[in-house]
Amino acid sequence: MKFTGWREKVRFCVPPFCMCVGAAAIAVRLVFLHLDLVDKKPTTPKYDFTRKVQGHRGTIFSSEGTALAKTTNLWEYRVDPVVAARDPIHPDKPADSAKRMENIKTVAELLGLPLAKVMDAYAVQNSRFVALAVSDDTAAHSELANPKRGFRELSITEKQVRRYPQGRRLSHVIGFVNKDPINSVGGAGVELKYENYLKGTPGMVHGAMDAVGREDRSRRDLDIDAKPGCDVYLTINNIVQYETEKALKEGLAEHRAERAWAIVLSVKTGAVLAMANLPDYEPERFNKYSADLKINRAISEIYEPGSVMKTITACAVINEGRVNPETMINTAKNDPNYYRLPGDAGHKWEERMSVREALVHSSNIVFGKLGYDLGPKKLYEYMTRFGLGRKTGIQLPGEEIGLIPQPGSWDKVKWSRAPIGQGVAVTAIQLASAYAAIGNDGVLLRPYIVEKVVQADGTEVYSHKREVVGTPVSPETARMVRAMMTGVAKKGGTAKRAAVPGYSVAGKTGTAQMKEGRGYSSTNYNATFIGIVPATRPEIVVLVTFQKPCYCRSKSASETLGVPVFNHQGGICAAPTFRKIAEIVLRYLEIEPDIPDEIPEEDDT
Repeated sequence: MKFTGWREKVRFCVPPFCMCVGAAAIAVRLVFLHLDLVDKKPTTPKYDFTRKVQGHRGTIFSSEGTALAKTTNLWEYRVDPVVAARDPIHPDKPADSAKRMENIKTVAELLGLPLAKVMDAYAVQNSRFVALAVSDDTAAHSELANPKRGFRELSITEKQVRRYPQGRRLSHVIGFVNKDPINSVGGAGVELKYENYLKGTPGMVHGAMDAVGREDRSRRDLDIDAKPGCDVYLTINNIVQYETEKALKEGLAEHRAERAWAIVLSVKTGAVLAMANLPDYEPERFNKYSADLKINRAISEIYEPGSVMKTITACAVINEGRVNPETMINTAKNDPNYYRLPGDAGHKWEERMSVREALVHSSNIVFGKLGYDLGPKKLYEYMTRFGLGRKTGIQLPGEEIGLIPQPGSWDKVKWSRAPIGQGVAVTAIQLASAYAAIGNDGVLLRPYIVEKVVQADGTEVYSHKREVVGTPVSPETARMVRAMMTGVAKKGGTAKRAAVPGYSVAGKTGTAQMKEGRGYSSTNYNATFIGIVPATRPEIVVLVTFQKPCYCRSKSASETLGVPVFNHQGGICAAPTFRKIAEIVLRYLEIEPDIPDEIPEEDDT
């Protein structure tokens, strides 16, 4: 059979072509071998490993250097009874019994375990890697992980855990870290806000393991050290925080409230010295608590402030020159010049009352008239000047902006309700900041809670600078209103229980009905007292709010319920807790009394 045409050509071309391709493949292979581009080592991929090493998370400190949150190294120890039973040099032979017992005793001693427990673990048959202990003892780890000591039977796994040495204290501010051992990140509070500073730079290890899963360190070919994160220093004073939480807990129990929060703020700097929320939670067991319990209500709860807003209204009308502290105002509720004025809950005043007296006695009628005359635009302007209705910018996640409606949306009822703190909503940190501005002669500062951030080598990467937000009122207005406020915590005022011996207190009560459906609850209130001390040379602002304290309006109910009459009011409920906090803080900060003659003499008997 003869091949003609194209078949003949294929018969002669294919063999040479195949030979050329084969020659080319051999040539390429020789080039790769010559240039050492081929891994000539036997591959054992199942024994290779790559492990991410987490950087040591930075520590969170209080202002005086107390550790509030820190990362601890833990080592999990397991014993392999099979390896322990074999001679390290001749695995087919049993281990030397004396050496084995010596190892058992050393392990028990270093890990603080009963000798019998360790012996039982070493004696387990047909099982590998029996759990021994989890320990944070660095010295023990150094000994047991030292290859020269010969503890071949031990498997040691390193972990990092976040600890909170102060327990529940400051839990809402500090926050928590998730429980992922490989990639832990902050989940709330400072831990979340400063995640990029606190987290360390991860390292990397690549190497090989033996048949039972232990690393052969001689074959480690990549070892990148992890770098620690930065330390964060708060403005919170640990002692002030402790005393604030203690007083708040006592008040919560005494007045049988559902929730409570308190803030201690430095007037001159805007530094938060304490921020407490109740109920609180355990940061190390954060997943055991509901989301509601983990809300920092000092910055996230928006609520109608009630009569504490009258201080802002007083600042506005005095700063505008409409009135002065001694201007007399008619106290008639049914005044034809005003639309549906708020009432004064049965109080019978004189026909006319000064603006000073109206603030001391917290007259809704007088302040409704003052706000009505000032008008929505001006009142809105002053509320926003004081920082209400916008975030303060404090260095914490979850801050709310509040609710100060645009004046164009105000109906005629709100004209006289907003001046007394109804129909508007604020946060506690906004209120504390606004009152601090009154104490700071009209200068509004941005409140802050982080003082500085420091790298592991001591280099400061962030340091707070005092920040002026605005000047809502003149120094003269601020001093005038402070002087008016001092009557609130005196006999005849709404909060004589807030008086601090030896110190003048410029304060204001707030008893605000809580929203319920389309209206207001008749039994649920937010009871607040906020004060500036000393009033003559202000140093701190202390705010205390109890949410839903036990409602009580009669003596018989008081005896039955075990709470004071009018327990729901700010002057009865929040004022005594304010006094406890203020007394301790003033003494701890060594702030001199401004009215020392009023300090009662100690009884020597």
